[in-house]
Amino acid sequence: MLYEPTTLASVARLIGETLRKEHGIDPAQAFAQANIDTSKFRRPGSRVPLSKMTSLWDICVYITHDQQFGMKVGGRVEPSDFYVLGHAWLASATLAGALDRLCRYAHVLSTAIANIEVRHEGDMLVAVEAPHDPGIIVHRTADEAGIASFFKLCEIIKREPVRPLKAELVFPPETARDYLDDFLQCPVTYGNAQEKFYFSREEFEEPLPGSIPDVLDSTSRIAERYLESLDQSKVATEVRQLLIQMLPSGKADQDTVANRLYRSTSTLQRQLTAEGTNYRDILESTRRSLAEHYLKDGDYSQAEIAFMVGFSDQSNFARAFKRWTGMSPGQFQKAA
Repeated sequence: MLYEPTTLASVARLIGETLRKEHGIDPAQAFAQANIDTSKFRRPGSRVPLSKMTSLWDICVYITHDQQFGMKVGGRVEPSDFYVLGHAWLASATLAGALDRLCRYAHVLSTAIANIEVRHEGDMLVAVEAPHDPGIIVHRTADEAGIASFFKLCEIIKREPVRPLKAELVFPPETARDYLDDFLQCPVTYGNAQEKFYFSREEFEEPLPGSIPDVLDSTSRIAERYLESLDQSKVATEVRQLLIQMLPSGKADQDTVANRLYRSTSTLQRQLTAEGTNYRDILESTRRSLAEHYLKDGDYSQAEIAFMVGFSDQSNFARAFKRWTGMSPGQFQKAA
């Protein structure tokens, strides 16, 4: 996958708050280790690449030894943590309407989230998440945080606990966790192809006390424009496409790329910043995506792959790959 998904920076901030308040750990070192720019926390709608978020989840689970860390993060969520999606949620007329907003605007939260749809089956309403893009690896802890946060937001607008009638999760059966079953308070099955939550249609169609139609219309328009801005990463896409061509030459520095795109380096930097990214992040994500693709294919040696993704020798490539994935190229290839 050559376009790296992103997540709202406010999610990273929420992870840091959970680290501090639940475990008494200063999150500064975790943010530094995951290479997350905390100044983004002060800019509404700013985003963090998925690879950095995945690293942050790994770090937090490791230093806390807390298998339920994601559930605790999700339990701390407030609507304002989800930018315009949260405000649209608050203004919804019914839980079904709020769920519809989630289906339409989930990528405001994270572009790694697979498409969500709602189906009607008799007196039940079913929320179905499509299978993830195989090029996107969603962290288990992040997935659990998403589950907990969804029900926390439902509880906020319903003003009472909301739970499904039954749930079908994609997690392998051998990794079933009692705390998830206890949290959901319903029959749960594991190892399914899609994640599904079954709800009472009657409960989800009851009018909510906090509905404000004008606010809902306004936030929906803002969400649409925000999503359009995420899809318009034209300069970043051009840089990625050019890097794929240039990496084997070993001459893929920012000045050369800017020149090939008929821009000054400062102009390129400014345009990429406006799209929520920078040259270094694009270079890293492109190298990583290409390397993983070549290793999975198995058609090239590691020395050839190192050359193809722009490294001067195999040892530098191996160190970079270990930093990206936590595995050596050989271990990744064997696992794939």
